[in-house]
Amino acid sequence: MAVLKSRAKRLRTALRLTLLVLLILAVTPLAACFNPAQPGCAFSCAGDRICPSGYSCGNDLICHRDDGQGTCAIQTDAATDMANTDAKADTMPDATSGQ
Repeated sequence: MAVLKSRAKRLRTALRLTLLVLLILAVTPLAACFNPAQPGCAFSCAGDRICPSGYSCGNDLICHRDDGQGTCAIQTDAATDMANTDAKADTMPDATSGQ
C-alpha cells in the first residue's frame, strides 16, 4: 500500500510540473518569434546609395525608414561635407556680378 501511495504522489508531482510548464508556455511569448528593433535611421548609404528593405537613402546619405517612423540624430561626414560645400558656395563671390 505504501508503494502505491509513493507512486501516486510522484505521478501527481509530475502532472503538476507538466501543467505548470504548459501554463508558462501559453502565457509567455515564444522565443522563436524574432522581431528586431528597426531604428529610424542607422545605416550609411554613402558608397552605393543602397539601403536594407524598408529603408530609403536620404539626401544626408543615411538610410531612413520608408514609413517615417523613428527619429534620426546621426550626423555623418558626408552630410557635414555637403553642408560645408553649400556654406562655401554661399560665401564665394558671384562671377557674373563682377565682384
